[in-house]
Amino acid sequence: MQNDNSEYIPDGQVQCFNCGAVHSVDDPRCPYCGALNPVGAEKAYMNELDDLKDETDQLAEDAEDDFGDNVQSNAKRIVLIVVAVVAAIAVMFFAYNCMERHDERQEVKSYQARESFRQQHFQELDRLYEAGDDAALSEYAWSLTDEPGFDALFSWEHVDYLEVYNDWETIKFAQSEFHEGKGDIDDYVWTVSLAIELARLDESGQRAYDQLTDVEEKRAAEYRAFAWEFLEDTLQMNKDEVAAFAASVLDDEGSVDDNKLKRNLEPRLRELGTIR
Repeated sequence: MQNDNSEYIPDGQVQCFNCGAVHSVDDPRCPYCGALNPVGAEKAYMNELDDLKDETDQLAEDAEDDFGDNVQSNAKRIVLIVVAVVAAIAVMFFAYNCMERHDERQEVKSYQARESFRQQHFQELDRLYEAGDDAALSEYAWSLTDEPGFDALFSWEHVDYLEVYNDWETIKFAQSEFHEGKGDIDDYVWTVSLAIELARLDESGQRAYDQLTDVEEKRAAEYRAFAWEFLEDTLQMNKDEVAAFAASVLDDEGSVDDNKLKRNLEPRLRELGTIR
């Protein structure tokens, strides 16, 4: 069981990063759970290094009578180098072990946060989805962005449909801004890109989001139709011309290439007098 004494830690004491117990800073390991204490471990190794150095000095003195000053110096130097290398490797190993333990604990916390998010919010998300209230569904989802474990939302089974609605909402808002004369070329690139992805244009103009179910595709039909209308209105093109324009800005994987889009879109908007 974790002992949380983090509010006050006396001098000469340290709190175990694994179990939270408070113990002497000189302890190489936590006496309660056995977790490594890097400060204490390093100090213990340095003490051992000092003892070994003293023994080496004594050995060098004893060897002086038999092997001379040169043998003494070389033996001492070699032993000290070996000990220093071993100590350095040990300290690095202990530091790595601490970091690994910390990463493991963080991963556990993240998993627990995601599970908690699912238990607290997925039921309400399902209810709003089943009720067909897309506006309320989107508003509720956006209200959760600061909740711990929010990334669990992307494992919700209807998240692709929610993204369709959010794209439509974004395009609709941008269109109203454009009609008021607001927005630069980058705003148009962003919005037109969303509209093309929402419509998912192909030769028939009927390709849906890959992960939508048949039921969701029917529910999303009005949003996709709006994306078509937005593109026709913004580009002042008919449906075939819009489809050809969209095809010209796709990459090899069929997604919108924003650089291509900007190169093709900017001259068209300048021609129409939409931007200067």
